[in-house]
Amino acid sequence: MTATTTDKEVSRQLAAAEAAYKSAQDAYGVAYATSSRQALDAAETAAAQAISDAISGTGDRATADAARERVEKLRRDHEWAQVELQAAETAMSRAYDEIVRARRGVVADEIKAAHAAHNDKSTRLNQILAQLPDLIAEVIPLVAARNQLHRRLGQELSQMPHEERPALPPGQPLTAPEESYVPNIVVEVPRGAVATAIEAGVAQARVAAAERQRAAAYGEA
Repeated sequence: MTATTTDKEVSRQLAAAEAAYKSAQDAYGVAYATSSRQALDAAETAAAQAISDAISGTGDRATADAARERVEKLRRDHEWAQVELQAAETAMSRAYDEIVRARRGVVADEIKAAHAAHNDKSTRLNQILAQLPDLIAEVIPLVAARNQLHRRLGQELSQMPHEERPALPPGQPLTAPEESYVPNIVVEVPRGAVATAIEAGVAQARVAAAERQRAAAYGEA
């Protein structure tokens, strides 16, 4: 099937949505790494040690003040990183929603294409399904007549002397089931169109057989 302008546009939208989602994922990964408290925790531990050293006299106040300033900066950075992380999560969620929406567009196109093919009487499948009921209705009486002939000839052959039996070339033997004791065979087929077509063909054959019997009974054959 040739892709239409709409098909190409839907595919383009899906590709763009997937690219945007990938970009949002990358941004989220960066924001998540930035939001880690590892540096802040280390700075707080160092600041506590610097203050303790300043109080005990083993350190100086300037070192403690510098450590405090570093902690305050890292706290501000950490708080901002949390905001960026939340924004990245929102962006990633929206990008994923766009992918889902774009994929629904692709599926919608598939649905329209499938609907068109299903209702196109020129497709090979629809042509076969349309012919199948008539073919089955036709083949059932033909096979029944052949079986009747084969049963009669089989009985005649069984009574022939061996030396008078005809020499037959390789091929399928003239056999047929005995209607008196062979039950109908149940064949599994997929539900839906195939089963419906077969059922319709069998029903047509039954109606035709009943009509032939009626005509024969009234001398109309």
